[in-house]
Amino acid sequence: MKTATFVTCVAMAGLLAAPQPAAAQAGAAVFKPTGQWALDYGDDYCRLARTFSDGKNDLALAVERIEPGPMARLILVSDAIKPFRSAEEIGWHFTPADPERKARYTHSTTADGKQYYNLGPFMLAPFAPPAPGRPPGPPPPFDRAKEQGAAKAMTGFVLDNGLNTPVEVETGDLSAPIGALQACADDLAKSWGLDPAKLQSQTAGAIPEGGGVGWLPQGTVGFGDFGKLAGGSNQVRLMVDATGKVTSCTVHWPTLDATTNDKICKAALANAKFTPAKDASGQPMPGYWIGNPLFMGPPFPSRRR
Repeated sequence: MKTATFVTCVAMAGLLAAPQPAAAQAGAAVFKPTGQWALDYGDDYCRLARTFSDGKNDLALAVERIEPGPMARLILVSDAIKPFRSAEEIGWHFTPADPERKARYTHSTTADGKQYYNLGPFMLAPFAPPAPGRPPGPPPPFDRAKEQGAAKAMTGFVLDNGLNTPVEVETGDLSAPIGALQACADDLAKSWGLDPAKLQSQTAGAIPEGGGVGWLPQGTVGFGDFGKLAGGSNQVRLMVDATGKVTSCTVHWPTLDATTNDKICKAALANAKFTPAKDASGQPMPGYWIGNPLFMGPPFPSRRR
């Protein structure tokens, strides 16, 4: 098992919420760039980062991605971000126009005393959920052009709900930075032994039988550790061959201890079963799957009325 080391930086997150476009909020602390975009080609992550300032406080931002897919997570480090004491969520949106998003953030303090906020997973391009009453199906293939188009229309983002003072970050056109992040993620897949071109043209990714529920024995993750799985942390990546067999397990952004993650990987290697990914012609091909251990344990007991 390989375990990635997480380095504090900054990124962007949240879940799609209200359908109405949102505008920047008046009275926000406005942060402008103080450095260039930097891209970190990590061993098992890609991190796009930049620093900003409002003239009083600094803000570090990072968009982090661990796969050639639409999901990323947003991390912000700044003493200027001050949520209400009762706030469980931070509302935010891209500018100039974007639906309002909600993020159940996690908060901590960095080694040098800065305030760290993980806003969790987000998708740059809008995602259309299934129609009411229709069961969820496999996610659509990652559309790089759609993501690039969405990035080109964005010039920044605003944290506008749940804070004492709104925060606006002027990133500028995001298309080039996001394009570089896409290229880094493709290079990451290549390091796993996969062909990025075949991943881009696949008709289906590896699909876990039963959604992954029941792979981990009861108690693999202690009840007190569930909170450590928030914000897209401790993601488990399983490599799946063309027969549907799991061949390796890696943990990205680990927040659980090494012993627990070793147990998770051993159980997943023993119990996980997949329908393999399909190439452009519908034939089985090697692929991968990434998931949260929170949803890999025994089914939650149903409530009886």
